[in-house]
Amino acid sequence: MDADAQSVELNGKRPERSRSSSAYTFRLAGSKQDIPAVIELARQAHEESRFGYIPFSEAKTQKIAENAIIDPTRHAVMLALKAEQPVGLLYSSVGEYHIGEGVLLATIHNINVLKTVRSSLGGGRAALGLLRGATQWAKARNARELLLHATSDVELSRLHKLTKKAGFKFVGGSYARSL
Repeated sequence: MDADAQSVELNGKRPERSRSSSAYTFRLAGSKQDIPAVIELARQAHEESRFGYIPFSEAKTQKIAENAIIDPTRHAVMLALKAEQPVGLLYSSVGEYHIGEGVLLATIHNINVLKTVRSSLGGGRAALGLLRGATQWAKARNARELLLHATSDVELSRLHKLTKKAGFKFVGGSYARSL
């Protein structure tokens, strides 16, 4: 467990205390009261990303958050908070490899920290805390690997440095072609 980890959600049970790292705390979205913050953080991440031309779906985002609240053994929406205000979001899920059996893989589908926080002196700590939380969540579900697909086209060189610091290994790339 990380030195700054006070408690982690294990086996689908909610944590008694959230993880903290300096001025940030990290926790799983745990109730419907978290959904508006999840939607707003996802909206901002979406607008900033290369996918910003696609109309944002509040309904799909709400469904993702609801699934994470209902079934935390398969889905996670983790929040980074600073002074109790949500400033970052990570969405992950766990399941079998699409053409394999018997091994679980966790995938980070989305990670974002508000631009104003990212650009601050300690902004990287928020993203690093989310990655550490996702790692612990995936380990608690017996996932063999934690995958992160970087397709947002937002500060990719910074993300690369951050993921290396968090223990990730570069294993390939994502490519896109407009049609």
